[in-house]
Amino acid sequence: MTGSTDNFMDGTAHIVVQAGSVRGGVHIKASPEQPLPLPRQLPARPWLLVGRDDEAAALDEVIRTGDLFVAAIDGPGGIGKTTLVLEWAYRHLDRFPDGQLFADLGGFGKGEPGPPPLTVLRGFLAALGVPASAVPTDTGAASALFRSLLAGRRILIVLDNAAVAAQVVPLLPAAAPAAVVVTSRQHLAGLGAGRVRRIRLGVLDRAGSAALLTENLGESAAGVEPAALNVLIDHCGGLPLALSIVAARASRHPGHPLSTMIDELGAAEAHLSGFDAGTESMRLQSVFSWSTSRLTPPQARAFRLVGTAPVAPLGQHAAASLLGLAPRRATVLLNELERANLLEEPTPRRYLMHALLRRHAGELAEEDEPTADRVAAVRRLTDSYLGTAYQADRLLFPYRTLVTLDHPAPGVSTALLTDESAALAWFSTEYDQLLALHRHAEQLGWWRHVWLLARLLDTYQHRWALLRDNVDTSRRGVAAAHALADRYAISLAERQLGRALTHAQRYDDARRHLNLALQAADDRDDTLAVAHTRHDLARLSSLVGEHDAALRHAREALRLYRDCGDPVGEAHALNRAARQLAELGDHQAARTAAQQALALHERNSDPAGSAATLDNLGHIARLLEQPDEAIEHYSRALADGGANPYLEAAMVEHLGDAHAAAGDDQRAGFAWQHALTLYEAQFRTAEARRVSNRILGLGGP
Repeated sequence: MTGSTDNFMDGTAHIVVQAGSVRGGVHIKASPEQPLPLPRQLPARPWLLVGRDDEAAALDEVIRTGDLFVAAIDGPGGIGKTTLVLEWAYRHLDRFPDGQLFADLGGFGKGEPGPPPLTVLRGFLAALGVPASAVPTDTGAASALFRSLLAGRRILIVLDNAAVAAQVVPLLPAAAPAAVVVTSRQHLAGLGAGRVRRIRLGVLDRAGSAALLTENLGESAAGVEPAALNVLIDHCGGLPLALSIVAARASRHPGHPLSTMIDELGAAEAHLSGFDAGTESMRLQSVFSWSTSRLTPPQARAFRLVGTAPVAPLGQHAAASLLGLAPRRATVLLNELERANLLEEPTPRRYLMHALLRRHAGELAEEDEPTADRVAAVRRLTDSYLGTAYQADRLLFPYRTLVTLDHPAPGVSTALLTDESAALAWFSTEYDQLLALHRHAEQLGWWRHVWLLARLLDTYQHRWALLRDNVDTSRRGVAAAHALADRYAISLAERQLGRALTHAQRYDDARRHLNLALQAADDRDDTLAVAHTRHDLARLSSLVGEHDAALRHAREALRLYRDCGDPVGEAHALNRAARQLAELGDHQAARTAAQQALALHERNSDPAGSAATLDNLGHIARLLEQPDEAIEHYSRALADGGANPYLEAAMVEHLGDAHAAAGDDQRAGFAWQHALTLYEAQFRTAEARRVSNRILGLGGP
């Protein structure tokens, strides 16, 4: 009999599986090799670029040479680095037929540091078709996988706004034909002088400044006197961001004489005379001050409050909550700021402020907004994310133990999510913001928010195998629960951390935290929490080979679930007990327990639980040397479970094992070949090697 692989599934993972046509005589054909996806991650193309011909030519040199494949562009904020890179990239899309990757490394933003290299790698690997479950949790390993995927591919990688070389190095390919463009406000030492072309971006000359200002003014430029234009150029100091803001104001008020704008800019410079009069910083500050001086009070308040947000970009409901306004009214104000070039809308209803403007807005908020109002704004923002995360988590895992949210304050709005797909999409879009808010709430000592956010991130992190993040946020949740001195929160948080550590294969730490969770639940006489924790201890014990202990935990969990009248928990505990009975050699008792679990799952309308139990019944049938029955169970599990290629691969492999045990080498080969295709697509090398060896043992399918 072919050796078995333990891929036991239970409801705590909220697992689903997928298959094609399966019933009776099953034929599974190997899928053709799917080409890797072509990522198209570049932000929208800038509408205008002037005065950068020499720098664009230097970038051209990067893709003409075979050895030099990294360009590092540095220059002050607002100088137009990102605009140059994006326009150049769009002009040369044909040179990069394998796709374009983009990441904002956030090196000089306000507040939170930019994403760590592993987070960026995770996004890049996902764009290249690697499932989250197959992404290594170690930065070095993820970087090596990334380099392997890029080998021989003509792909462009844009790394925007880097602060230090350490952010960049793990994201570099090994060699051409891939090309990399990095932007930073400072010279990045440590990138490797032999393979990097350094380009320093300075201010525009007078001709470039005049061209940019004239193009931005549009029809308003027709009547502009050259002398007035020159004075505006002097005020802006050749900085594209400043020139764009000035032009935006002029375009919005075409009837106003430029002399009025010039006088206002002069007054703003005088007000900021503490700056060195010749620096780019002074030029920008004066333009910023002038650009906001004519905002209406609601616009000015919105501008200031966006500067207080600890995360960016902001979705519609998050931004509305920050402002304390209804989404429709908030959108009107945000669009007005966007028309004034004080805000960007890179994707529909997501708002982003340039880092320099954001810092300026934050400084204005500290001057003009009372501390209580600033704190209330950030709390509303956090509550908006919390409320939407609650919806999303319930859609992903409807059977989970409920937590209670406080009634939202006036002005808090949440996105409306209607199904699991919408929940997954929202988590994917807002994941980095949620992590940043989690850290920010911890810094502020908002312990209830910290605990709840950790709780609501858990299902998504587990489903997508974000193991390191899961452990990190769960640890923060435990600390917050203890700070609250809330025994209920402590019980849930300790159990969550124990589960996270189990998935990360840190079994000793996992056992310690699960025992702490068990003690907290016992202290509260919380029978259901004790049952959940016993179930988790059963899984942990099984993973470390303690099958007698695992069976005891599973049976105790089963008893408690029945006492609580929880049929979902009862079904999962029965399935866990069945697995342990099978591992201990009591196959008939195992089959009986699994059949009871399956009947309960079907009564509960829990397809994920049913699929997990059918997989277990297939395993038991194989142990009993009844391959035909095993084939039937695996076929039903694959047909009825749902969609999850990660688990589909394992179950198709199991189906191949059953066909091999039945003596049907052809069908075994087809199933294993299909499993191999899935494993390779998911970069699961150990599993692919195991299945490949089985195929070779057949002499090929």
